[in-house]
Amino acid sequence: MLTSKVHHSKQRTPAKNNAGVFFNNMGHKITECATNISKKMFPPKYFKNDIEEYKNMKTKPVLFVRHLTKRYSKRSAPAIENVSINVYPGEFHAFIGANGAGKTTSMKSIIGGYVNWSGTVLINGINSNLEAAKAKIGYIPETPRFPAQFTSFEYLVAMMELSGIDPKEAQIRATRQLKLDGLWKLRDVSPNTFSSGQKKKILLAQALVHSPNIILMDEPVANLDPQARGDFFRLLTKLRTKGVSILISSHVLAELDLYFDSVTIIDGGHTVYENSKEKMREEAKITHYSVKTSNDVLLKEYLRKIAVQYHMKKENKCINVNISNPSDLIKIETFMSQHKISIDTFIREPVTLDALYKKMVIKGSVDTMKKKGKK
Repeated sequence: MLTSKVHHSKQRTPAKNNAGVFFNNMGHKITECATNISKKMFPPKYFKNDIEEYKNMKTKPVLFVRHLTKRYSKRSAPAIENVSINVYPGEFHAFIGANGAGKTTSMKSIIGGYVNWSGTVLINGINSNLEAAKAKIGYIPETPRFPAQFTSFEYLVAMMELSGIDPKEAQIRATRQLKLDGLWKLRDVSPNTFSSGQKKKILLAQALVHSPNIILMDEPVANLDPQARGDFFRLLTKLRTKGVSILISSHVLAELDLYFDSVTIIDGGHTVYENSKEKMREEAKITHYSVKTSNDVLLKEYLRKIAVQYHMKKENKCINVNISNPSDLIKIETFMSQHKISIDTFIREPVTLDALYKKMVIKGSVDTMKKKGKK
């Protein structure tokens, strides 16, 4: 197991263990997790219908989650209950919800960070508790924490060795990765001193050391400036072209809109929506229009009169009109014609994650539900 005393990377040869790469982001707790996990781990309760469903799927997902439930001690309500997720090969899957809705709990249960949960979790059709499944999954936590004694080079080498990579090969790969990320000059510096963007690059590098089929990312662009976020998403796009699946949670929905292939929305600890981008837009009941006219004041008065929701878009000063009933669109067009209101802009906008989020997220966090007495 890893010892608390840190040596130079050439001398350090961590023993392989059942925790592997999935606990390397716990920072100073890496040793504790690596040594104790085997005592706590137990196989999840399988549901026959879940397994049957998986077997009957024409296209098998890389990540298959059903009835995932996790309870914390001293809490009456479960943190998550009956969560379901499908992530397919090479797919960029958005996992969104309010703070406290259960996204992090779900991810930590999937990777083995929590063991006291129930449900069905399969990685490439394999029980997620088995080593063969763990070897196919990578993880980036929301808050980067690294062992205080490790340099960035030593950290990457140690993570690779924990994943079963030969020590010499680990040093070669760590060198190559740090140079690719523009961090070679910081190889002898603790990653704890890095900028947020640099820390994310180190975390992404360690998540990829064992060539996983899927990477789970918990708010990976939090606290990054626009340039760093753009760079990070470009890296993810390259991974997707190589067939790596990505499950990502983020509150930056406008950026996710540019990349996602499918989405799962979790609200109050429950899955409330699952769909592909294509089907999501086909099934959307609300159509959004950006409208700018010669008399926006009069138009807004009419929208309020017929109870059609709208809001002003600051960036282009257009009225964003939400049409749920096609007859309302006819009413609006008739009204503008009768009042000789000329149209400067009238554009049908695509359905966005932000609009879907506002529609589906009602309960918010589990703790908020409890305080408000929601069920």
